[in-house]
Amino acid sequence: MRSRLQWIHGRGGHASVQRKQTYAAEILVKFLVLVGLLYMPVVLIFHWAEWIPFAGASSYLLWELGRLDSALGELADLWNEQYQQRQEPARSDSLQ
Repeated sequence: MRSRLQWIHGRGGHASVQRKQTYAAEILVKFLVLVGLLYMPVVLIFHWAEWIPFAGASSYLLWELGRLDSALGELADLWNEQYQQRQEPARSDSLQ
């Protein structure tokens, strides 16, 4: 799985994180398409309840939430790595 976040190094030791794509709009469109695809067989053919497609498509939202959680974990690891690299020279200077 590829990350949607990109680590960008700036001037003066500053870094920022930038998204590679618009996230919310893409997820909303995928959710609505999935609801539409589930709606046709569930409601029109089997005559089940109309809330079932939304419940099925909600599993996609949970999957995206897991992806977001892993991306934020990756971001935290990168942040901690950058912070630790900045702290090591400061510690060695203070020990001398």
